[in-house]
Formats: sequence, C-alpha cells, structure tokens
Amino acid sequence: MKRYASILMTVALVSGLLIQPSVSAEGTGDPVAEENQNGNFLKVTGEVNSIKNEPKGNNYATVKAGEREFGFYYNESTMVLNNAGEKVELTEGTEITAFVDSRKSMIMIYPPRYSPEVIIVHSKHPGTVELQRFNEQLLNEKGDLVIHVTDETEIHDLSGRDVPKEALVEKDVLIFYEYVLESYPAQTGPYKIVVLEKETTNIEKAADIANKDYYKVNSVKMIPLRLVAEQLGFTVESYGKVSVISKGSVSFTITLGAKHYGYNKSIRYFKEEPELLEKSKTYVPYELLEQLIELTKEE
Repeated sequence: MKRYASILMTVALVSGLLIQPSVSAEGTGDPVAEENQNGNFLKVTGEVNSIKNEPKGNNYATVKAGEREFGFYYNESTMVLNNAGEKVELTEGTEITAFVDSRKSMIMIYPPRYSPEVIIVHSKHPGTVELQRFNEQLLNEKGDLVIHVTDETEIHDLSGRDVPKEALVEKDVLIFYEYVLESYPAQTGPYKIVVLEKETTNIEKAADIANKDYYKVNSVKMIPLRLVAEQLGFTVESYGKVSVISKGSVSFTITLGAKHYGYNKSIRYFKEEPELLEKSKTYVPYELLEQLIELTKEE
C-alpha cells in the first residue's frame, strides 16, 4: 500500500502538510448511538462477544457496545476485512465496525439484529476506513475530501468484481487509505475502494419481477410466467392454451384454466389455475417460481 502514498508524498514535499490518520475504521465512538445514516448505510461498532454457527453456513455474532448489545448474521458472502483492506476471519474479542444497508428489512426485536454487507475488523495495521459518496470530480458530499484514483487503485463491488472508476460516482463506497494531504479540501490516494453494491443475480432479477408484476387470487400471488422463467434461462413455448417451460432435461407443461400441470413425467397441482390476464401474458402461482429457483440453484 506504500505505492499509493507516493501520489501524496510528491505534493507533500512542497507543502509539508502530509499527515497520517489514526489507525481505525472512521468514527468509532459510542457504537449503537452511531447508527446514524450515511447515504443508505448504517454504521454500528462494538466488540465481538460470541460467535455461534447457524444452519446452512450462516453465523450469528453478539456484540457488546458499552452497556448495550446488538447482534448480526453473516456468512461466506459477507465481506470481512481489516482496516488495511485485507481479508480476515472474524473472531471473538475483536472490535468491529459493521456497515448495514438500511434499505433492507430488519427484525424488530431487542437487542437489534443486523445483516451487514461489510464488517471491518479493527487491527494494528496502518490504515483508515471511511464511508463516503463522491461526485464526478471525486469530491465527497461534504466538500472536504477529494480522492486521487490511479490504475493501481483496487476498486471492487460487494461481489468481489473489479469495477471501473466511474462505478464509484454517486455511490456509497468504503475508502481505505493511510495518508491525507492537509489542504482544503483534504486529499488522499486510497489504495482500495469497495463500492457497496452487489452484482444482481438472475434469481434476484426474477424475484424482483415477481414482486412488482403480480395480482392475487384467494391470497395466492399470481406472477408472469414467461418473464420470470426466461430470466432464469428457461425456454417458454406456447401452443394455444398450453405453455411448455424447459431447460436441459427439465420441462413443465402448464395449461390455462387447469390446476394440474406436468413436471417431467409426473403430475402436480397448483393452488390456483393459471390465467391469461393480458394478450399472450400468462400468470401462474408464485410457487412455480420457487421451483424454478431451486432447479436453477442445483445447476
């Protein structure tokens, strides 16, 4: 990470105003009280008290925050880094800062339980982490910090994909840096940037379609057959009242106005009959999407 400091060191030789921030995740005072929003994210800090393994590869950590306590769920897809931007394991007794997407639903119980996108483990390594948003000139919202991004700057999203510099503009991002040029606005050359967005999977896209385009029949959610099936890579062919959904060795045969349908060589039953709501737009019970998703996960 020393290579990134050279950007600022050159300027500092002239001005003599290069400073090194304290080693921390930015803003670690009273933890639970620091659930203030920055963009779309909340920031909570405390010391990991215990870690419990949950089913299906999930874990639950309890965190002491002064006299208070909170907890969070995490798994292998949760990004866990130290303040130098290195991947680390979460262990008991470590101080952490968790960044939580406030747009996600949260269980309304006490103590609070979160599902953070990123967990920063505080360590003795030099490095500061800040949650920021930048404009096209890479100036933050407060107007007091500008960042210098080079070809060597690591820029990833939450899926771990490399993304271009343009992807961080007007987004919630975590910046990892060591040195700040004390000017106005202050300047730094972060060696790592994490854009707090994930690549949307086809499963998530299909579920989003179903959650936006639906109606209910006797409390059964009816969703557009072709839109969700094709999003998951299935082929949909229509023969009058009959639709055939297929992918590889799997096929479904669905008939308008009939609760029974074919799944390969077996017969299954919907709770409600598929209907033609618009021209060439068949709606089926949500349970079909659940089956298609399970088949997609097995691939």
